[in-house]
Amino acid sequence: MSINTIAIMGTGDMGHAVGRALIKEGFRVITALIGRSERSCKLAKLGGLEDVGSLENLIKESDLFLSIMPPHEALRFASLSCNIIDKTGSKTVYADFNAIAPGTSKEIGGVFNKSGLAFIDGSIIGPPPGKNIITRMYSSGYESETLLSLSGPNLNFVSLGSEIGRASALKMCYAALTKGTMALDLAALLAGKKMGVYEELKTEFINSQEAAYGRMESRLPWLSTDAGRWSGEMDEIALSFDSVGLPGGFHRAAADIYRRLSEASLAQEKPENKDKSRTLDEALEIFQYELFSSPNISN
Repeated sequence: MSINTIAIMGTGDMGHAVGRALIKEGFRVITALIGRSERSCKLAKLGGLEDVGSLENLIKESDLFLSIMPPHEALRFASLSCNIIDKTGSKTVYADFNAIAPGTSKEIGGVFNKSGLAFIDGSIIGPPPGKNIITRMYSSGYESETLLSLSGPNLNFVSLGSEIGRASALKMCYAALTKGTMALDLAALLAGKKMGVYEELKTEFINSQEAAYGRMESRLPWLSTDAGRWSGEMDEIALSFDSVGLPGGFHRAAADIYRRLSEASLAQEKPENKDKSRTLDEALEIFQYELFSSPNISN
């Protein structure tokens, strides 16, 4: 497969940055902004992506289609795109790079296979590509090795073979630890506040878990910024664990925590305008007051 024009949907924090990195490698990168949010439109412009108007135009003009969106939208959007690809006779190859369970990816693959269309299972690990930041783009499926030619200084494409679901499985296991741990960190600290032992707990973490507490300080004050997207990812991880006989309850609880965080006032912030001076203690006070309002047991 020869790749010259790459479609990206959507153009959030990750999508627009991936597009920008691919443009730097000489690819034409396009998107469709009809009905998209003002922020998505601004980020697409910032990334240099070309707006071709409609989803149908996006599919017709692309050799490769990258879906990069919240996980709860992945199946519905893939089905819609598959119908358009089939109807228009487009030769674009659809690659789902959303944080979804292997089972969800196989379900999407089945939709494309039924229509005789190519499908690539993908996943993204790491922050958005940028200066001195390399993002890893994993893929699996019969067409997955064709993506290796897209690698550059800020994007590293890695094929995991021909089996659909392997790329998604890697993402689920990885995020189960990273984002799952952040939810557990927050829960432990808030529980300490509710039980009236927060200051003692904080001191103990600093003394005996210095690295872990440093991680909490560097990430938790802005956790609400990503919580809306990550709740669905935790649901997909729970499904992944269920499918192999492991308890999914860990990450269903994490999903609940992230859903609550997405309702906090701090969730209105975006990466470009978040208050970088906010301390962990300040964030915990806000979360406790707005989202976890049961009284302390020490009262």
